[in-house]
Amino acid sequence: MLATLAPFHNPLVFRALLVPMLLSAVLGSALAQALDFSLPGLNQQPVRLADFRGRWVIVNFWASWCSPCLLEMPELQEFYEKNRNRATVVGINFENLGPNEVRVFTDQLAVTFPIALSGGNPIPGFDLKGLPTTFLISPAGKLVDSHLGSVNATMLVERLAAQEKAGAAAP
Repeated sequence: MLATLAPFHNPLVFRALLVPMLLSAVLGSALAQALDFSLPGLNQQPVRLADFRGRWVIVNFWASWCSPCLLEMPELQEFYEKNRNRATVVGINFENLGPNEVRVFTDQLAVTFPIALSGGNPIPGFDLKGLPTTFLISPAGKLVDSHLGSVNATMLVERLAAQEKAGAAAP
């Protein structure tokens, strides 16, 4: 056992292995390519993530059959209304439904933030493990945080503030 660990006793070998790993971990997310998508919206106008560059974006994946998704919609709406000066919300319906079917739910819940339709198809760069899932996208278009499960307005404000404090807003 000690023989297999012997190379790590040499500081040069240890440094040669550790430094690239640390740089990759620290810089990997900063060097990640900016995310983008273009999906049909409820009014047949495309919803493009790139259109929101320069602002924080909360991207929320939801479905009409998902009770936690529907229960968090008022929280997302509250966040949207109170934080328009620094962030926006984009809801992505993750079902194969048309705009009129989705509008029934958004109208009932008084949702005014942009809603996009994915047709139930995955979107590259968004690792969706379940619904609801919420992603925080920096003003540079990079994914900086995600949450599987319901969110509330306070949680979103706190996560956004933590990312701003950490300097994630820098391009």
